[in-house]
Amino acid sequence: MSKNEINSKKIRQLSIYIHIPFCKSKCNYCSFYSISLSLSKVDNIFNDLECNDKACGSNKGRECNLNSDNPRNYSGMLKSELEIMSEKFNLRNSFINSIYFGGGTPSIMPAGFFKNVSGFINDSFRIAANTEITVEVNPESGNFEKLSALKSLGVNRLSIGAQSFNGDVLKTAGRIHNKKDIYGTVNNAKKLGFKNISLDLIIGLPGQTETIFYNDIRQTLNMEPEHISAYMLSIEKNTKFYKTCNENNAKNRLTFIPEETAAKYYEILCKLLDEEGYVHYEISNFAKKGYESRHNLNYWKRGEYLGIGPSASSFLKMEGGKEIRKTNIADLDKYAGNILQKTDNRHEADLLEILTEKDKINEEIFLSLRTNSGINAKRLTEWVNSGIINSFIEEGLMQIKRNENIVLTLKGMLLSSEIFARIMV
Repeated sequence: MSKNEINSKKIRQLSIYIHIPFCKSKCNYCSFYSISLSLSKVDNIFNDLECNDKACGSNKGRECNLNSDNPRNYSGMLKSELEIMSEKFNLRNSFINSIYFGGGTPSIMPAGFFKNVSGFINDSFRIAANTEITVEVNPESGNFEKLSALKSLGVNRLSIGAQSFNGDVLKTAGRIHNKKDIYGTVNNAKKLGFKNISLDLIIGLPGQTETIFYNDIRQTLNMEPEHISAYMLSIEKNTKFYKTCNENNAKNRLTFIPEETAAKYYEILCKLLDEEGYVHYEISNFAKKGYESRHNLNYWKRGEYLGIGPSASSFLKMEGGKEIRKTNIADLDKYAGNILQKTDNRHEADLLEILTEKDKINEEIFLSLRTNSGINAKRLTEWVNSGIINSFIEEGLMQIKRNENIVLTLKGMLLSSEIFARIMV
């Protein structure tokens, strides 16, 4: 692929996702690539010195000095990949709309890590004063010193993984925080002047009764976050919940909430958040006006993004309409090996996909219909039989807005997987 294929006629706009795969422990529902920090095989993420920086929280040792020629520490690996991708795809000096540190548990990393990575990004790209910079925070690691350090480095949005406020539900899910930790993290963030706070909830966790979930919503609303994400529990392979679900011994088998019950919880959530003035702007996301996640909106609008770190994905557009998706290998050692090779085949273990026209159409349909903007009716019926669309409208699963865009109704959102399966071209 030559550099001439890259669209360089105008300043490119990108989002950047930084994956931090380290966790103190793996949650029972999590299917994202992550490893226990104590089991990491990468040398010198922290050195052996006792850390005097309170922002490091419970971790001992501060991140070792950067050596990009031999990136034995994690920030060094990320710097090298940023340089590799910038050179390979002619991304240098692109304008960055949003930066998102996800995981894993980004908030367990020391402040120096974020300072290093932010510096690398500033060296290669254009960052505006209002660029949205988000860090995912687990409540048990959201201490005042850590959040203060993040704010001083320009982080302006926090995504706090509450999931539930019920101790028993949290324990069953494998979470290591409690309700007090959630309140403490949010209070710390507000004292420090964070004006854009998001809270995550999970719908359908084992032991989550209607009363418990209702209380989860109420306690979330009491903290007045600018943004709320609520995800339906999905039992994925290679998770502890999946193993428990298929446990031969009935005594050890967890009972999961039926889909129709989880759907009822979702309807309760949507009603309560609507009453409090939150805009339901995407199937799983709600925001006060003006606080929609710019980073996620870029995904749903098929904007370009650069994913850095093991398992991270990138989506880039070239001249001539060519679009590619590149996914890094979900293995820290192999990822490090790819970075260290610094050869043309350094990403041979990564997945590189060139999207077909069919892929592009399906993505536009799928991603657009997830949002409250929807998709233009005329455009959709160019690809999908109008009879199918009309039947969905008659069944109350879709509706046409005044601007002639088609959107999913609440009922349609609950059946979105089935709808998408029927309208993919």
